[in-house]
Amino acid sequence: MENIIRLTVHHKDGSTAAVGFVCESVYNAGYAGKDQELVRGHIEELARLGVPAPSETPTLYPLSNYVLTSSGEIQVQHGETSGEAEFVLLMQDGRVYVTAASDHTDRKLENFSVPISKQACPNVIAPDVWLYDDVKDHWDSLMLRCWVVKDGTRALYQEAPLSALLSPEEWSSIWDRVGMKTQNCAFLSGTINTLGGLVFGEEYELSLTDPVLNREIRHSYKVEVLPEGIE
Repeated sequence: MENIIRLTVHHKDGSTAAVGFVCESVYNAGYAGKDQELVRGHIEELARLGVPAPSETPTLYPLSNYVLTSSGEIQVQHGETSGEAEFVLLMQDGRVYVTAASDHTDRKLENFSVPISKQACPNVIAPDVWLYDDVKDHWDSLMLRCWVVKDGTRALYQEAPLSALLSPEEWSSIWDRVGMKTQNCAFLSGTINTLGGLVFGEEYELSLTDPVLNREIRHSYKVEVLPEGIE
């Protein structure tokens, strides 16, 4: 299946360029915090809630390429889904682009299978991107944020620098070990902690801020819950 995402590349000199990203594969990382001791504590906490514990960390889930979208609205089966702020690497023709993303997840299915819960919802990415080469020397200072709208009220939901997550260089050896094909690949990084627990929101707004080059990427999407069917 062909899935082409239209991107706008914002170069550090202020110029822009249009790129069609041909997505052939999607990978979602999990439990990808740089402090793996904290990650193990989080796994134990989730296990008490019924979420299956992984055999090792970090995790890496291959998904169908059609889940990737830059849409401003997604549809879900029920009201127990939520967004997860992440960075995404889009790899094509020897170049790597980076932007903000949300690995939207079905929380009901998560208790049954984490990868199935990821496959059930879209991976939303911002259509504005930067070249990884333009930010890699100050990567850890990039700031990831997410706001959520619940019952009409907007609140900050997640906030952390990218130093909290495993870096692309740290992931590279894992990709090699599992034989991941990086050409035309979208890699979502795994998320940062929420500020107050999961929120099943009506809208999520993502931002990736570069304090060194003084610029920011933003993208928001609404969540539509489909009506009940006949079973």
